Amino acid sequence: MARTIKPLTATQINQAKPKVKDYKLSDGGGLFLLITKRGTKLWRMKYIINKKEKLLSLGSYPDVTLSKARELREENKQLLANGINPNDLKREKKETIKQEELKSKNTFKNLAIERLEKQKDTISETHYKRTITAFENDCFEYIGHKNIDDIIAKDIIIIMQIMNNRGVNDSARKLFYAIGKTFKWAVANGYAERNPCADILLEEILGKVSKKHYPTITDDKGIKELLTSIYSYTGETSTQYSLLMLAYTFVRPINVRLALWSEINLKAKRWVIPAKKMKTKDEFIIPLSNTLIELLQEIRLYSGDSKYLFPSTKSKSTPLSDGALLGAIRRMGYTKEEFTPHGFRAMFSTIAHEKSHFKYDVIETQLAHSVGNSVSQAYNRAKYLDERVKLMQWWSDYLDEVKR
Repeated sequence: MARTIKPLTATQINQAKPKVKDYKLSDGGGLFLLITKRGTKLWRMKYIINKKEKLLSLGSYPDVTLSKARELREENKQLLANGINPNDLKREKKETIKQEELKSKNTFKNLAIERLEKQKDTISETHYKRTITAFENDCFEYIGHKNIDDIIAKDIIIIMQIMNNRGVNDSARKLFYAIGKTFKWAVANGYAERNPCADILLEEILGKVSKKHYPTITDDKGIKELLTSIYSYTGETSTQYSLLMLAYTFVRPINVRLALWSEINLKAKRWVIPAKKMKTKDEFIIPLSNTLIELLQEIRLYSGDSKYLFPSTKSKSTPLSDGALLGAIRRMGYTKEEFTPHGFRAMFSTIAHEKSHFKYDVIETQLAHSVGNSVSQAYNRAKYLDERVKLMQWWSDYLDEVKR
């Protein structure tokens, strides 16, 4: 005859004290309260399924009251009657909750920001800020809240169409590539199944890319007037020096603005721009001409203890602002149709190809353009260095002569 178990009372439970060893207080129907030697009171339910004894955790007292524990016992007995293992169901619920939490975490916005933060040291500050701004202005509103695996090609196409209707074609392309990079990174790190950007033919939405030509000056008289304007510029000294540096090195304006003294070696006569600052993602060497050496010595006196060659007019600890160079060009009287800071690159390219004896590959390599295949590109950077030293001196002499 089965032993009759007297149901527990709240008083019994409250008065139960810990002992040297764990012990049980049974309530019947497989339900019991485990009193641990540390004083913790845990609800457990013993049951048999497939002829095997199992144990189910129902929570701790007093979080789970006596009446609630009995209610849970009856619910689980009903599951057993239907052939369902309560522990299996509990594990399935936990896994479902885990997947839901993971899904809410793996939104496009969260992963896009995570990727940028992890790659922050390998990209320029400007590129980082521009990408974040593009996401916030035109992307997160539409797909930022979505789980990355729930985003389809149509979602991205809608973003592109909206931007195209606004007439910001170039910005749309840059955003599309940033979205694509986010998906590729997510796939590589196990956060996404695939990249929906691969299904989109961007030309069908935005049209073909039209090559952008920056306005420049290529005649000697015009170049002389430009150099004279820079040398006689009455604005901020830092801006004036940065324009001269730009004229003699023809790098991208951002490289001049963010130039650090740690990148300059006057003894070796080289300016080495690290890979993370370059559009090509490769370290870039700029041989320094005699005129540039003299110019840099003057700049050193001006910049003082700043780490930047061209510190901001407001603080020596920050670089020259993005609009400083363009603003100076405009104050000199040049319109956007006549000249921009980027125009120094086109100026050098046109004149060097037309008037110098240097080979095409040498000139293009000094412009940090890709020349040949990936193997020859790396080879050319080393092979042409001696010739590029001569090229940079030739360009410097040319500008000096035109100025005179």
